[in-house]
Amino acid sequence: MQGNLGITLRNLIEDSAFQDIEVLAGHGGLDVNVKTVNVMEVPDVINWVAEGELILTTAYSIRDDIEMLNELIPRLKAKKVAGLAIKIKRYVEEIPASVLETSNTENFPLLSLPIDVAFGDLMAKALTKILNRQTDLLIEMDNFNNNVKDIMLRGGDLHEIAKMIAELTKSPLAITEDIFNDYVVVADQALKKDLEKIVSASIAETKQTRTSKPTETIKVIDMVDGTEVSRWIIPIFSSETFYGQVFIWDTEGNISRRNLAMVENATSLIALNSSRKLSVYENENKHKIEFIEDLLSDNESDKQRAIEKAAYFGFNHGNIYSVVIAKTNELNLDVKMTPNNSRILKQLEAKLITVVRRINRLYSGQILHALKTDRLIFLLGFDYTTTAEKIRESTDQFAEQILYLLKQEGLLQRITIGIGRPYDNYRELSSSYREASRALQKLELSATQNIAHFEDLGIYRILSHELIQPDIIQFAYEVLGDLLQYDRDRDSDLLGTLRTYLECGRNVKRVSEVMFTHYNTVIYRLQRIREIAGIDLDDADTMLNMHIAIKILEVLDSEK
Repeated sequence: MQGNLGITLRNLIEDSAFQDIEVLAGHGGLDVNVKTVNVMEVPDVINWVAEGELILTTAYSIRDDIEMLNELIPRLKAKKVAGLAIKIKRYVEEIPASVLETSNTENFPLLSLPIDVAFGDLMAKALTKILNRQTDLLIEMDNFNNNVKDIMLRGGDLHEIAKMIAELTKSPLAITEDIFNDYVVVADQALKKDLEKIVSASIAETKQTRTSKPTETIKVIDMVDGTEVSRWIIPIFSSETFYGQVFIWDTEGNISRRNLAMVENATSLIALNSSRKLSVYENENKHKIEFIEDLLSDNESDKQRAIEKAAYFGFNHGNIYSVVIAKTNELNLDVKMTPNNSRILKQLEAKLITVVRRINRLYSGQILHALKTDRLIFLLGFDYTTTAEKIRESTDQFAEQILYLLKQEGLLQRITIGIGRPYDNYRELSSSYREASRALQKLELSATQNIAHFEDLGIYRILSHELIQPDIIQFAYEVLGDLLQYDRDRDSDLLGTLRTYLECGRNVKRVSEVMFTHYNTVIYRLQRIREIAGIDLDDADTMLNMHIAIKILEVLDSEK
């Protein structure tokens, strides 16, 4: 925004006070902003210039080699200097054609000043005009912001804010709320459909990237109704949180920097509007979490407290319910890699909120949900006449939808979904929750599987049961303790060899291929396992114990 608080060089020299200034070359750069004016008469001028500065000079320091400007002009352009105004006929009779050509090539304004003009007078007039321009713009910004605040205070929505900006810019406009996967478009009906496609594609692209979102206004080109149209993209940020963007299509080619500056300045208020909506959602979610935690509690009084609120939250205790937990490991990676953990948590929360809002629109069945840090907890409800097959089909479809939506949000790390069994008695829903949690634990052992039903876990349904944990831990270490100790002492992995041996159906040749290890080496390792563990690898009961003990260790590792 600060870059727009000046006046364009074109507007400055069109003023009557500067009517005797002539543009020698570089007309293509006249729309650059002038923020200040300075006099420079030193040969190393490049070391002292600033962005947006109009430099006045007599060219005394280079009077004997005026063609040095061919080297100086590109460097001034790179420093984003607004222009160079030379007092011709004082020390320099004329500007060489090569310098004019360089100025035109670089689109860098080269101006001629009258010989009798006083630099002090010129600077005073220019700075006064710049200051007046800045003051006018700040007043307009303040008025514009007050109008935005008025809309917010009377409970107006994003569409009203968008309409006000569209009236200011006289252009089609859209505002996206990426945090809610939502947007509004203000445009003629003839253009609206094309613009909505552009907005939807932009939101999807923004969500897929893990890089930092743009923090400055940029311009891109869109094809709208077969015509190239410039689109200004103004990001909406607050406290390092990206809320969305303002898109302005310059269909008439007349959007001014002044208006862009006003919209840029108002984005913090637009972010505040989104933040307010997010706070309302967070407050609602807090109450939902409390309700669902009470409902899924083992404590009878907690359950009873939940049932008293059931009607408010749309819970029908006469229906069948199944618990589904969707968990992302995105948090584990990003919190480790990012010092500002609160920002990461906020961004993750925004993505999960988007998923919840979309699944509520897409899923036609009964659904209750709560968002808890890195996971979503769902209660899927079914009429008591629904068959087990239909419930299974519906939960599978629901889980696939959740998986798809989470990936659409750019959550590219591991996503796992655990599904508990359905129960027709609300007092047993705590069991469904535990089952969904145990299904998630099982998924920690799989590199490829994303969705697991508790009823499909096989022996893990037994091994993961919390009531028998002390017994199975003792059993695992009784069976494998000597082997584990040997591996720890010698930094070896005989246990890994034994695991592969069992997974390969005790086929030594297959073990050799899977482990990329010589056949004789595998034979030697198996013999060492026999000796250290004191077991017979040909005994079926012994092998069953070994297999179960290894599975127990896998369950324990997944819980760490």
